[in-house]
This record gives sequence, structure tokens and C-alpha cells, in this order.
Amino acid sequence: MKIPTSTSCSSAASPLKTDPQGGAPRCGAPYLWHSHRMDPSYDIRPGLHFCRFESEYVFLDLPAGRYFLIQGRTSQAFAHFLDQRASDDEQAVLLDQQLIGPAGGLAIGNLPLPPAVTASLIDQPLPDTPRLDTLRAIAAQRRARFDIGRIPVFEITRRMGERLEKHSPESRQETYIRVAAAFHRARRYALATDRCLERGIAMRRILARARCDARLVFGVTLPFAAHCWVQAGEAVLTDPLDVILRYKPILAV
Repeated sequence: MKIPTSTSCSSAASPLKTDPQGGAPRCGAPYLWHSHRMDPSYDIRPGLHFCRFESEYVFLDLPAGRYFLIQGRTSQAFAHFLDQRASDDEQAVLLDQQLIGPAGGLAIGNLPLPPAVTASLIDQPLPDTPRLDTLRAIAAQRRARFDIGRIPVFEITRRMGERLEKHSPESRQETYIRVAAAFHRARRYALATDRCLERGIAMRRILARARCDARLVFGVTLPFAAHCWVQAGEAVLTDPLDVILRYKPILAV
């Protein structure tokens, strides 16, 4: 998923490139702020998100619009940095790879990762949805596609607004089901393959306007694949549960 230049968010595996020394590749992934503070002199670079796969780390650099993998000595140095025991040489490696920087830089805010998913609304029978709801879902996805083509996704996510929880739990659940049903039906009329990013942005916007709390979640797996989905609590609204369980969340907005 090459975020700024493509509307796609592919779930098909594709290799991540790394340099021969195990450093951050120059071709790769997105940043947002991870709230770690290790050595008081340095922070993880603002905008950088990551998740760990055994001894390797996948990073998402949203402003740069790239994913990348670190391994080998760079991965070990980063693990030591997280544990507050990186040597001066290891910090020099991380500085050279631009994974860390001087403390006190502008932090880019983001929401905490949501709880692990346990269910999907798509896996249960969905009610018939009014045609108008389906048309709104299609129009919202077309708008999201247009916006992705002219606005950095980093900026789109920044504008998504703050958390809203003004409906009662009962009314929120009804809205989640209605919106999930509308987007599921819209797949018959709008291209669904490789469109998870525009679908996720569109649904997140519609739910925000309905004052329903939801998250647009970005996830990754190895061998490398990236995907995004909309999640409310522990429930997925855009995909079957077995699809989402393949991915580790790396960012939620």
C-alpha cells in the first residue's frame, strides 16, 4: 500500500526491501507518533509508527507515505533503544537511519490502538439497507478516492476529527449495523478489490457525522502485506474477521 500515490491498500503479499546492512530501506513506509520516551536526549521520530515481528520491525511513515522493514543490527539497536539501553554507537545507527531525533520535536498526535478484534458485523446476517444509504456509501467512497488523489493521506487522517460518543450504546449499534450493511451492499456497484483505504476513509467519515465512535485501523503482516479497516470497539465493520486476524495493527485514527 503506497499511501500518497495510490488509493489501494493491497492485502496481497509483496516483499519489503531492506538495505544490505539491515537498515531502513529508502523505498518504503509511513510515520506517526509513538509515545515512547527512551534516552531523554532522543525521541522516536515524530510521525513514525511500528510493530514488531520477532526480531524485525515494520514501520509506517504516513507523512512520507511508505512502509519499510528494519532487521539485523538496526533492528537490534532499535530494540535496545526501546528498552532504554542503546549504546552510543547504536543511537548513531538509528540517527543515521532517521528513526530517532532530538527530543522536543513536534509530536504528531494519534489515537491509541483499539482493542483486539473478536467479531465482525460482516460475518452476521445484515438487514436490507435503504437504497439511499447505499448511494451515500458509494458517493462517500468516490469522494474519498478523489481526496486521496489530491490530498496527502496524512492530512486526510488529521482532519478526521476528534472522538465522538454522543449516541446511546443502543443507537450506536443500530447505526454501525446500518452503515456496515450499506457499504457491504455498495460492493455490488463499486469496485471493492484493493480499495480498502478509500472504503475505510468513507465509512469513518460517515460514522463521525453520525457521532458514532470508530477507528480507521492500518495493519501489516509478514510476508509483507498491508490492509486497513474500520473498527468499533472489538468489532470490524468492513471485513470478515478471518481477514483482519492476519494483520497486526500499526496505526489507528
